[in-house]
Amino acid sequence: MNVGILVGRFQPLHKGHIQAIEYAKNNSEKLFIIVGSAEKSNQKRNPFSFEERKRMIDLALKGKKLQKNISIVPINDANNHPEWIESIKNTIGEYNIIFTNDELTERLFKEDETKVINVPLIDRNELSATEVRKRLELGKGWKSLVMPEIAEYLSEINAVERMKSII
Repeated sequence: MNVGILVGRFQPLHKGHIQAIEYAKNNSEKLFIIVGSAEKSNQKRNPFSFEERKRMIDLALKGKKLQKNISIVPINDANNHPEWIESIKNTIGEYNIIFTNDELTERLFKEDETKVINVPLIDRNELSATEVRKRLELGKGWKSLVMPEIAEYLSEINAVERMKSII
């Protein structure tokens, strides 16, 4: 069985993440979405809690009808790379594919003898969580970068005001 993992911080979830999830789902029988830096929130780079990011992913999966055979798993940051890989293994068990475009993640998993598949990226200049956070802080132009369900949720949790208030 092809069991894949897709690692991201999803701060916040945007349309590029959704395409990555769809790609990973189409290339695995079981997919674990690893939410990295799960312990972090209320920071410029990590404004949303794990629970908020999980809610965004759940809303997107439901909207795209992708819930089957996908699990969302929190992983905290670790003191070193081997410890981080080990925490993933201890949390989810066996997997044999990693979906990523991050060079460090690719290298770490290749060293661990895991098959790495690079996810095709679209509109990377606009579709990045950094860009979404920047636009949230400005309070304009961010809704087109996320699914309508996510835009509604971000509005519900006052994401614009939060981004403006985080120092």
